[in-house]
Amino acid sequence: MRYTIIIAALFLLLSCKNKDEEIGRPDPYILTEKNISEDCSAYQMRFKDGKYIFNFALSGTCKKIKAEDYVKEYSRYLKFYNDSLVLRKGYILIQYYGIHSDIKDFQNSIINITKRNFKTKVSLVESDSDFFIIKVGNGHVPD
Repeated sequence: MRYTIIIAALFLLLSCKNKDEEIGRPDPYILTEKNISEDCSAYQMRFKDGKYIFNFALSGTCKKIKAEDYVKEYSRYLKFYNDSLVLRKGYILIQYYGIHSDIKDFQNSIINITKRNFKTKVSLVESDSDFFIIKVGNGHVPD
């Protein structure tokens, strides 16, 4: 029993120490959000380092969202943050639940807007029913 208490106390002490190291450390991303319809917001997590450039996703019930609204906000986001994004190479995660349109046309619109803003090759890497991942640039992606 005594050993169990000592081991439990040691475990708690070590786990608290690990969490203390995280306090005060800046987040590895910048989070922004904008309403794009009355029941839906687009949020973006722009990563400072690594293989992902940003995540563009929806939040809310998003029952009234249209593909055009999403594409328009995505385009606005890329134009607004062009200076900090244009030199980055890596992956962009696009999450689009609630959008009921031709997904291939929607993906092509996002890819074409990304090509135009990054001025480099953009390719579809992975696709699922609620998200897809595109690769920006044709070289090595940083870790």
